[in-house]
Amino acid sequence: MNDKLRSILHTAWNEPRHFFFWLTMLSLCGFAAITAGFVAVNTSLRGPMLVLAYVTLGCILCFLVSFPAFILAWIPPVRRLFTWLMRWRFLVLGCLVTLVALFYAVEDWRGRRAWLNYRHAWEAKGERFDLASFVPPPVPKEQNFFETPLWNDLHSVQTHGMDVWDDTDWGSHAVFTIYGPATDSKAPSTGNWMKPQRADLAGWQAYYRGSNNLFTAQSGPPTNYFPIAKEPQSPATDVLLALSRFETNRQLLIAAASRPQARFWINYDAGFASMLPHLVRLKAASMYLSLHADAALKAGDRATTLEDLHLLFRLLESIRSEPTLISHLVRIAMLQIGLQPVWEGLADRQWTEADLTVIAGELGKQDFLADYGFAMRGERACCNLWGVDYIRKAGINGMDEIFRPSTPGEAAEFEKVMGSAMFRLVPSGWFDQNKLSLCRLHEQYLLPVMDLQERVVSPDLVRQSQSAIDSLRPRPYDALSRMFLPGVAGCAGKFARAQACVDLACVACALERYRLTSGRFPETLEALVPKFMEKLPRDVINGQPLKYRRTDDGQFVLYSVGWNKTDDGGKVELTKSGNPDWQKGDWIWRYPAQGDATLPRSK
Repeated sequence: MNDKLRSILHTAWNEPRHFFFWLTMLSLCGFAAITAGFVAVNTSLRGPMLVLAYVTLGCILCFLVSFPAFILAWIPPVRRLFTWLMRWRFLVLGCLVTLVALFYAVEDWRGRRAWLNYRHAWEAKGERFDLASFVPPPVPKEQNFFETPLWNDLHSVQTHGMDVWDDTDWGSHAVFTIYGPATDSKAPSTGNWMKPQRADLAGWQAYYRGSNNLFTAQSGPPTNYFPIAKEPQSPATDVLLALSRFETNRQLLIAAASRPQARFWINYDAGFASMLPHLVRLKAASMYLSLHADAALKAGDRATTLEDLHLLFRLLESIRSEPTLISHLVRIAMLQIGLQPVWEGLADRQWTEADLTVIAGELGKQDFLADYGFAMRGERACCNLWGVDYIRKAGINGMDEIFRPSTPGEAAEFEKVMGSAMFRLVPSGWFDQNKLSLCRLHEQYLLPVMDLQERVVSPDLVRQSQSAIDSLRPRPYDALSRMFLPGVAGCAGKFARAQACVDLACVACALERYRLTSGRFPETLEALVPKFMEKLPRDVINGQPLKYRRTDDGQFVLYSVGWNKTDDGGKVELTKSGNPDWQKGDWIWRYPAQGDATLPRSK
């Protein structure tokens, strides 16, 4: 019996078909037993769970090797090769382990060396990749725009990985809002100078005097959220009265604007998890100030309008030094909101020479082309490179936190642990290679689309960049680049449009100054230089002069050829939702006929 058992074991150990058959069976049994073991082990014990996960991966690997080998072992030439290999099985196993170790060592060394060489070479040219180079320096509290009552409730510190707020109820505070208790879907238009369309002050008057204004507190009958007069007044007067609900906060904002510096207390070390609650409040404040300025202008109070515009530009400046792309995209949205009262005052010819000089001076401080380079470099350091290092440290869970922060239906614990175990097998050098890939893609595709010397943005380069990033091959070295960059590749167009809007507004101010002096608009833009403008801005799309012509009604049409690079004669294209389509048609500055609320799209 012992001889028979020894013969069976000898055959199973030395005969390839038997050996791989039993290895296949053992790997299957081991996989089944360990999978059941996941249920028995306490899921909070990460150590034992990971050990089981690695043993499971070993069983899967054994099955993937042994089952095909068992099939191939029935072929005589292959069986003889397996027999020879099995004589030296321990030497072969030792060689495989050595090769795996060499693979990890070489990949880690290659990745680290390639990343450091690239980084040192570009840092010698003035580039910066570390987070600390982009984080705004601390400013004295007494000089900080955000260290004032309007923002103090948004202060938080991170303790043991958790954000601790000075005021846990900050989300319910309405510092500025034009909507009140109703949703913005029920509100009238705030105007859209790009269509061009004036703010509907009569609609806002009805909105504030209607049921949208009813507000129910915790106890008691409904009351008006915004103050209203007993009898209707003019639309501008009633809107100003309603918005006076936040006049105290407006005065606080005026006081805060006198502080020369601004730095919101962002925890930049948290990367993607950094809390940016001030952005929502800044945009809400911009909408409030824009509508308040429009109403004040229609009421004949230019001093208040100019004060509101000064506050709007101060809000734009307050987050200009933040090295996150989202902050600059919010600034672009705030710019479009802030240009509405500027446009309306020009359309109704309400600005004086002194007013226009002040407005043009504020607009001249804006440089969204330069801001693009800063924002993209900040995004690279604060989000992209930070994200790679965070995923390297946190594993698959870190990737889920960044790319799937609120995915419904959590994965099973078994899947989580298996994914974590597999992720830990990724060579460290691959993360360095991904950092190298991210930086090269920024260098080759994202940053060159903006030519600061010529002051132009190339739509063709932006489209090529987007296409190149979207078509990245699924290589380990580019895996994270394919996740991080597609969402930001097309942002250059938004910065280009913002700068074009600033340039159009500056030229429009100079044209109005010319009209105030001469009684009519000039035949060509060259007449504005040097008295009304030191230098004419060029079209940011093609570097050519902006398009301009006088119209028969005594107005003018001023425009950039827009993202399609085609002169469409000053035509605005609209999306299905009725908003200007910035990728089609021209980017225009023109005024509706006197008394018209809007000007229909050109045919």
